[in-house]
This record gives sequence, structure tokens and C-alpha cells, in this order.
Amino acid sequence: MGKAGVRETGASSSRSSTVEVNSLKEEVTTLRGQLVAQNERMNMIVQALAMSGLQIPIPEPNLAPPSTS
Repeated sequence: MGKAGVRETGASSSRSSTVEVNSLKEEVTTLRGQLVAQNERMNMIVQALAMSGLQIPIPEPNLAPPSTS
């Protein structure tokens, strides 16, 4: 068994990692597309609200890191 067994395990692990990376890349692409679509819908909603004359204050986002204390 020796080195051949180790080589097969390494190759198998490498293939598995490559498959996982490719799967994650596809998921990222899908999620980015969903974010673009969601952003477009939100822009349409904001435009519709603006055209209706309805005044809705949009709060500033809180970008401060969460407190750990």
C-alpha cells in the first residue's frame, strides 16, 4: 500500500476540494444574481413610494461593529 495509497488519498482529497470549490463558486454566482434582482425590486418600490408622495424616512445603516461587552 505505502506511497500509492497516500497518493490516491491526496488526489481524491484534491478532487473533492475542487468539486466543493466549484460548487461554492456556482452558489456565489447564484446569490449575486439574487442580490441584483432584489436590489432592482427595492429600487422599483422606492420609486413607486416617491411617486406616490408618501414620505418615509430611511434610517442610516448602523455600520458599527457589534459590542462585545
